[in-house]
Amino acid sequence: MDFLNQYGVRDIRRERLIRRAILIVLSVGVVAGFLYFWLKNHVQEGRVREFLVALEAGDYPAGYSFWGCRVDSPCQNYTYNDFLEDWGPSSAFGKLQSHRFVRSRERGSGVEITMVLNENREVKLWVEKSNGVLGFSPL
Repeated sequence: MDFLNQYGVRDIRRERLIRRAILIVLSVGVVAGFLYFWLKNHVQEGRVREFLVALEAGDYPAGYSFWGCRVDSPCQNYTYNDFLEDWGPSSAFGKLQSHRFVRSRERGSGVEITMVLNENREVKLWVEKSNGVLGFSPL
């Protein structure tokens, strides 16, 4: 038996080392989990943010392109005139002045993003994860 072992010195050092290692592993796990849930929909939120910035600037053809459509070749079920009725200056909320994200939830093949437009109207958009195309939330 070693001299220091009889007084328990090595056992105390080993216990401290194990406690510190466990504390570090748990801390890294908590930080990683927080960052994952905070940033997991970051790409889709950025896509919606770009769309809203285009609308605030009055660039409606660019906004229409976020829906996977173009003015020169409109979508069959969502024409450019339909888009302007929903998002143009004569829409229910008027010209877009401000936006605020409320939450985003990953659901199946996409992300549902809830936001408040012009401080008075809540809107839910859907962003398809595979191609980034926007649409109204089906949920």
